[in-house]
Amino acid sequence: MPLRHALDHHARQRPDALAVAISDTRLTYSALYDRLKRLHAALAALPLQTRPDLLLPEGARNFALSIGNHAQAPTLLATALATPHAVTLLDPHWPDALHQRVLAKLPPDALFCLSSQTGLIEAAKRLGIPAITVDTNAFETFLTAPEDIPFTDPRAIFMVGFTSGTTSEPKAFARARHSWRASLEASRLAFALTEQSHTFVPGPLSHGITLYALAETLELGAAFHALPKFDLAEAHRAMAHTRRIVAVPSLLGALCRDKPLEQIVEITTAGAKLDPALLEKARSFFPRARIHEYYGASELGFVSLNTHGRESSSAPAYSVGRPFPHVELSLRQNGQEVPQGEPGTIFVRGDLAIDGYLWGGRNSGFRREGPWATVGDVGKLNNDGSLSLLGREGGMVITAGHNVYPQEIETALAEIPGITGAAVLGVAHQSRGQELVAILNGDTPLDEIKSQLAIRLPRYKLPRHFYRLTDWPLTTSGKPDRGRLMSWLHKKDPRLVPAAA
Repeated sequence: MPLRHALDHHARQRPDALAVAISDTRLTYSALYDRLKRLHAALAALPLQTRPDLLLPEGARNFALSIGNHAQAPTLLATALATPHAVTLLDPHWPDALHQRVLAKLPPDALFCLSSQTGLIEAAKRLGIPAITVDTNAFETFLTAPEDIPFTDPRAIFMVGFTSGTTSEPKAFARARHSWRASLEASRLAFALTEQSHTFVPGPLSHGITLYALAETLELGAAFHALPKFDLAEAHRAMAHTRRIVAVPSLLGALCRDKPLEQIVEITTAGAKLDPALLEKARSFFPRARIHEYYGASELGFVSLNTHGRESSSAPAYSVGRPFPHVELSLRQNGQEVPQGEPGTIFVRGDLAIDGYLWGGRNSGFRREGPWATVGDVGKLNNDGSLSLLGREGGMVITAGHNVYPQEIETALAEIPGITGAAVLGVAHQSRGQELVAILNGDTPLDEIKSQLAIRLPRYKLPRHFYRLTDWPLTTSGKPDRGRLMSWLHKKDPRLVPAAA
């Protein structure tokens, strides 16, 4: 069902039910839907920018958003989800120069930002783009009398997102409404969601996993809880009113503090592999929760799912699960499927993927082969039908003539008791071409690590050097920042401590 219809239904049938809460700011479904109608009318009155790369329905506008988790963010994001208008999701942590390049490439009809973002405001002014600051009275002044929200074309674009992948310049992609409508239908069943699935999301609203959780929650008629910025005490207060958490693994681990929480019954996590130590920690801290760990990509949507119960999982814990509903998998090399157990590029076929990039990604990232789509991740299908990740095309390490995927070694390291984090990198070596280096978090003795790896991996896949690290650099999406780790290795940064035997 289109989200516009769902919100209209909730506003009529349960007008006083809580829709969104960010700290002290709370909106009922009636209040939220009224603000959507006012914002829709104000956007529709804006003059159109010249924008050949993004075609929108007649009367629709594209607005850029760079306000983090400000209290107005859910209203603006819900406007893109439920009205004909589209949103360009800018990362507030980007440098001014990158913001300026993106605005120039795809000029929005309006920019919503914070008054402190002076560089962004000046860039918009030079391009003739109206900038509305949401932390002043400018936002309330911008709103007009409410107008009914028209039908939203399922083929139309509702979001422009960005993914950096393996490059520093973000690649832009557009997502059509029909792909998320299909996703919502599939995830409602896969994650066992109901109108009582009140959801807490500790992460940034500009990230896909968080925005999708907002769409899921509002479609159900449940309450969506978020924070202006992460704070453990505030997070626990929010979780007291929810039954579900959606978070990347790093933030899920940060929530596992103090005493166990019995009221959480569903957890959804993605963005990085859930290592065994964190899985057990989450099971202990949320004893009644099922943990839905999915693998996917911004460009592909859902790919596979592994649901962890109290004592068992729907697929082996080392895997990323089995194909998500609506999705078919094919592991391919040179256009042909590879045998089971052999490494291949992961392709998906379904109705959840984008059509392509607006810009960037010519030599990396998303591509299609007929009806099949990939972002270049490499994996293998196990004997039980589950999928294991091995790395990414171009991320393979060639050492002494052997092809090695770092993800396979990281998975083996994560299975060793006491290891709570691991990254494996390939660095240049004069005679081997490349050699493997492991960076670890945990207090397991080095001799024990080496002996455990020797049981799990052939000799040529064993790292030559080991370093310990306690404070990991993370990307804005909560993943280990491999680029910075590689830089630290080259510079012999003292934060990387050689592991002693």
